[in-house]
Amino acid sequence: MTEVERLLDCLEEEIRSGKKAVFAGSGLKQVDEFKCLEYINQIRNMLPSTLSEARVVLQDKNDILENARGTANSIIAEAQQQARRMVDEHAVVAEANRVAEGIRNEAISYADRVVNDTYQYLCSMTDDAYVKLNEAVQAVINTRRDLDNKMR
Repeated sequence: MTEVERLLDCLEEEIRSGKKAVFAGSGLKQVDEFKCLEYINQIRNMLPSTLSEARVVLQDKNDILENARGTANSIIAEAQQQARRMVDEHAVVAEANRVAEGIRNEAISYADRVVNDTYQYLCSMTDDAYVKLNEAVQAVINTRRDLDNKMR
């Protein structure tokens, strides 16, 4: 359970455990305003760190993609060098072209797989972070709305 979820649970418990108002309509309760506002402030203070964490995840994604491209370029460069060496040997020119092309295709395929796998992984992570952040924000909005409705 995250700290935001724990605070939301505390806020919910505070609201649920409030005493029923004597002369108010059904469903209205007296709650400790200070506690409720403190929970809301703590949640607000946590949200920027959640957003920062999402930015870090995105930066990590970019770093991983750049690393994958660098690895692919290194593999391609190595394949090209190997192909040039083989071309210099007249007896194996045809074989060198075939091997170099295979290595190049393998490197491109590998790079594509790494980039795609990384993209899928990071999309999943950012989707999860987005959903959790939206749930937290919606919970705060709903709690605030409930509090506003109960205080009227």
